[in-house]
Amino acid sequence: MAAEIIGAVGVILAATITELFRRLRKENTAAHGQNSDTLQKIADTVTHIDEEVSEISDWVQEHEEMHKNEL
Repeated sequence: MAAEIIGAVGVILAATITELFRRLRKENTAAHGQNSDTLQKIADTVTHIDEEVSEISDWVQEHEEMHKNEL
């Protein structure tokens, strides 16, 4: 009888731990998805800023050449 109770408690404990790990994994997977989306937005913004800086750099070079030719 004691062995049966210990066995039943063991099964319940194993099921509880398994469910806990399943929930933690599900939450972790959702968090990874959100982080991935956020990182993609940051990457897109950095790419946009890089393009704008390149355009400004080109304009500054052209503008400096214009002033050199005026002298």
